[in-house]
Amino acid sequence: MTVLGLGVAISLLGDSTLYTVLPRPEVAAEAGVSLAMVGVLLGANRAVRLLTNGVAGVLYDRLPRRPLLTASLFLGALSTLIFAAGRGPAPLLLSRLLWGIAWSGIWVGGNAALLAVSGHDNRGRLSGRFQMWFFIGSGAAALFGGVLTDLLGFRQGLLIGGGLTALAALVWLVALPDLRAQDAVRLTPPAAGPVGAPAAAPTAASAAVAAAAFPWATVLAAAVPMFVMRFVYSGVLAATAILWMAGLVGEGVTLGAFIAPIATVTGAFVAVRALISVAGARLAGHLSDLAGRRWWTVAGMLLAGAMGVWLAGSASTPLALSGALLAAVTAGGVQALAPAIVGDRGRAAQHGRMLSVVYTLGDLGSALGPPLALWLLGWLPIATLYRLSAVLLALAVAFAWRMAAKETGHSKVGDWQL
Repeated sequence: MTVLGLGVAISLLGDSTLYTVLPRPEVAAEAGVSLAMVGVLLGANRAVRLLTNGVAGVLYDRLPRRPLLTASLFLGALSTLIFAAGRGPAPLLLSRLLWGIAWSGIWVGGNAALLAVSGHDNRGRLSGRFQMWFFIGSGAAALFGGVLTDLLGFRQGLLIGGGLTALAALVWLVALPDLRAQDAVRLTPPAAGPVGAPAAAPTAASAAVAAAAFPWATVLAAAVPMFVMRFVYSGVLAATAILWMAGLVGEGVTLGAFIAPIATVTGAFVAVRALISVAGARLAGHLSDLAGRRWWTVAGMLLAGAMGVWLAGSASTPLALSGALLAAVTAGGVQALAPAIVGDRGRAAQHGRMLSVVYTLGDLGSALGPPLALWLLGWLPIATLYRLSAVLLALAVAFAWRMAAKETGHSKVGDWQL
């Protein structure tokens, strides 16, 4: 898990750097694109994942995972290097599309590998540890990329990020544990029956059973909290963070003789929030393993998020900041528990496809959130927008409670009846 998680964290260097610095007009001009095109570039990777997550899920269910993971990380490094060397919309859009494909392979494959090496008694904790690397990577990479851009320049920072990602891919190639044992179990077809017995001819009924075997109810249930979490946190809150912070502290914070501008203040707060999400992921995974109740833990995480986002809409700066930090617990907790639910209820041969559906719907939420939030800000104050988001989280709490009522300890493999 350490080797896998470290590679995931390093892979975010290019992407997080772009989200941090590309919206600055001078950086966009250096890249040869307009600010309108910046929005397209930053969203292109999420849009392409709506298509590639499913492909990644099928590949990870049918092929050995270690080579696919390593190839995905090399592709991520290549995408960052193309952005560093390119100028203008065409090569930069190609870079972002390649990154979307790479991230489908890295994230769906990484979570599938997690499920392959975990069991009911430790799946939550291992998932929390894996999500910890994601949040550490996203927060640290944003800070690291911003500092490199200020010290060395935009392109030099991306070149370093792409080089480090390629180095991480080499580490995966050499040090990532061999998953052939798990792959052999997953890829071996079921036994045909007693030795000497003739193989049963396939029938229309057996074909119908096989076609219906994919646990859609389980997958869609796990996707509901993921969609809501990504819509609120990666969508609404991420798109409005600097506007929300400016409403609380103005154009910056004075610390003695040093004045921290609003972008720096917002970036620092986002980094702190990422650390809170790390704690949420570890706590949620540990509690769900101890209690054997994934959905009750999901409900608790979502409830904390609803309360926190509601408080974030407060006019009181201390109360709003405290609420935003409380809400960050939810992002880590839900992201850790969704794959654990998939692992508990799904068969190993279907984990890749199940995860791909969950993450595709999550990507849909994160793609819809920013434009909708920015459009609504033309009609509503940001406090009202946050409280509407809290209501959405409260509805997700009610859904999680409904699912929790069906749990009896660690759930056995099989589809939910919704």
